[in-house]
Amino acid sequence: MPTLLMIHGIGCDASAWDAMKPAFEAGGWTCEAITLFPDQRVRENPPASLPDLGIADYIEASAAEARRLAARDGAKPAVIGHSMGGLIAQVLAECGEVSKAVFLTPAQTKDCAVIGLSVAWTFFNVITKQDRTRSYRIWKTGFKSGVLNRVPKSRHDAIYAGALFDSGKVYGDISDGLSVDESKVAIPTLTIAASQDRATLPQGVRKVAAKYARSPVAGDFIEYADHAHWIIDEPGTDKVAADILGWLARAA
Repeated sequence: MPTLLMIHGIGCDASAWDAMKPAFEAGGWTCEAITLFPDQRVRENPPASLPDLGIADYIEASAAEARRLAARDGAKPAVIGHSMGGLIAQVLAECGEVSKAVFLTPAQTKDCAVIGLSVAWTFFNVITKQDRTRSYRIWKTGFKSGVLNRVPKSRHDAIYAGALFDSGKVYGDISDGLSVDESKVAIPTLTIAASQDRATLPQGVRKVAAKYARSPVAGDFIEYADHAHWIIDEPGTDKVAADILGWLARAA
């Protein structure tokens, strides 16, 4: 069976994929959902070493897992990344570590970045400090309004309870922006935007899609009108997973 590497967003772990993973497994994929640096990215009392990690470390850890899976399977895995994971997936696609890639409401590369008031409010507790030597857990108000705005409110507290601390350096690196050369992305890609997204604005995700439409293998794009940033586990996520599964089957 082909392998799908699943890369979570900032403040999340592998469990973020629990709602989507069964559909991919039922469709014949071996799902490998990783948690980046689980010994440091924790729910409470993060170690002093966490802010030493930058986005380059997260990317290399993801790339190392892709290489491990390729060695195990004899074929490169496909990758799906959500939010920050979607940015990491773009880098893996550029580097040729994966066979096809899905960028799900991804954080944007430097040339596609779009920031608005809703993004600032979502990450208000991080933005107001701007300290790369600290660790941050997204504040509850911002998470509820900017990430969970299409999730029933009855579920908000339980989802937020799983939020992890992340490196202030990583937040800063993403804010500074990463560069990806779309001319080096020679694999099928699918970029997915959510019209109600307040954390990775659809205007920016559309720019990401336009970027990879210019790649040697022209990328595909889907936008969901009724979804927001937590598209990985919102009402209607089953349809999104089915669409991605169909694309993975068609992409060559």
